[in-house]
Amino acid sequence: MTVQIVFGAAAAGCLKVAMGTRPDKSVLHWEDDLMSGPPVCAASQNWEDVRLRWRETIDNEEARQYLPYLKSNMEAWREWLSRLSANPVPVVIWAADNVFEQTGLRAVLDSLPPDVSVSVMNVTVASEGRLRHTGEAAPDELASWIGNAEPLAPRTRERLIQDWRRLVEEAGLLRIYENGNLRTADESYFDETIVQVARTLQAEAQGWVKIGLLIGEILFHALDCPISHSWIEYRLRRLIERGILIYTGSLEAMHDYAVKLATSTDSAG
Repeated sequence: MTVQIVFGAAAAGCLKVAMGTRPDKSVLHWEDDLMSGPPVCAASQNWEDVRLRWRETIDNEEARQYLPYLKSNMEAWREWLSRLSANPVPVVIWAADNVFEQTGLRAVLDSLPPDVSVSVMNVTVASEGRLRHTGEAAPDELASWIGNAEPLAPRTRERLIQDWRRLVEEAGLLRIYENGNLRTADESYFDETIVQVARTLQAEAQGWVKIGLLIGEILFHALDCPISHSWIEYRLRRLIERGILIYTGSLEAMHDYAVKLATSTDSAG
């Protein structure tokens, strides 16, 4: 039996289709996006509490409906780790070149027992740079790559574990992945891009910009790296609090409000 670990439900679904009914392989997915929020070692006793408490403080009412699912995934992960410690089996981790999967790769390695053999399948490398996320691959592509994972050398494994522990010690709330490296960044790292895109869309619309349109433009056109839409919305609300953006509607659901840049008149009011 080999356990295939992927990041995100979409990637897990595609990989399960690719696996078919093969009895020798199972798919386990990690849901928590460690790009943002307090970094915590997944083996620590308060891992779930720290991560979920933070999400509760930044999410709107709509996003908080996702938290029970996230908690369930975390609990399933801890239960699996307990079984793995008692009965080690080989593990294949699917991790493309993006911040979600690369932070996840490091955190997973840090949580695994040292006697578990690990291989890594990078779909960005396998697709010659075409795919930025495992979830972007079609099931038939994933099926063609099953069995091609590279065994992780002990030195590389230790380097990745230490890299995650460095990020935990830095205790930042945002991590970015560039030029093959992860680093802690200031929370405001994407704010300038958010404001620039809002300004452009506002000029085109000659008024309010729907949040769904704004986030989509940021994620799929303005940025060359896949990041969490929930982080972008969190920063939008912070820009509203700072008076850089103003809004109309309700902030409790993404589809219920629109924004535009504040003017001196808005600030005075």
